[in-house]
Amino acid sequence: MGIPPVRRRLAASLFAITSLAALALPATSALAVDPAGNNGTIKVDGIAFDDHPNNEPHVGCVFQLDFYGYDQGDYYAAMRFIVIPPTGDNVTIRKGRTFIGEDPAGGGTDLDGSKTFDLSSALQAFMAHPQQGYHIKVVVNAPGSIGDDRKSKVFWVESCEVVTS
Repeated sequence: MGIPPVRRRLAASLFAITSLAALALPATSALAVDPAGNNGTIKVDGIAFDDHPNNEPHVGCVFQLDFYGYDQGDYYAAMRFIVIPPTGDNVTIRKGRTFIGEDPAGGGTDLDGSKTFDLSSALQAFMAHPQQGYHIKVVVNAPGSIGDDRKSKVFWVESCEVVTS
């Protein structure tokens, strides 16, 4: 006695669905590693500088801005550092630019660029908060994103002195 036609069709359908799902897995995995869009991240890194993707919201006047998970290409991030209340009334105190397109996006631990900043001179015109220091917002524009290419981060810079030689 053979397999009933209904069971044969059900088995064939199940085999077809399973085969299609197996073919779709590699494409889904590739998209998960490097999805299109504004998927990079920025982190503030205090001294001692490292490549760990942790954010340090309280740093000294000398710190790094680290870029993780950005796409490969001729991409440069533009940065603006802004003093925000209680330190200042949204005044841009420093600008910068750095290359971030070294390699394909590799997720949140893939370091694509770093730039060191010293805000000691730029902050001399402002009053530090007695416990926290200076309140800073960095706005980053990173081309290559789909849609808005802007990221921002708010952090505190400890009181610092201008070093003169």
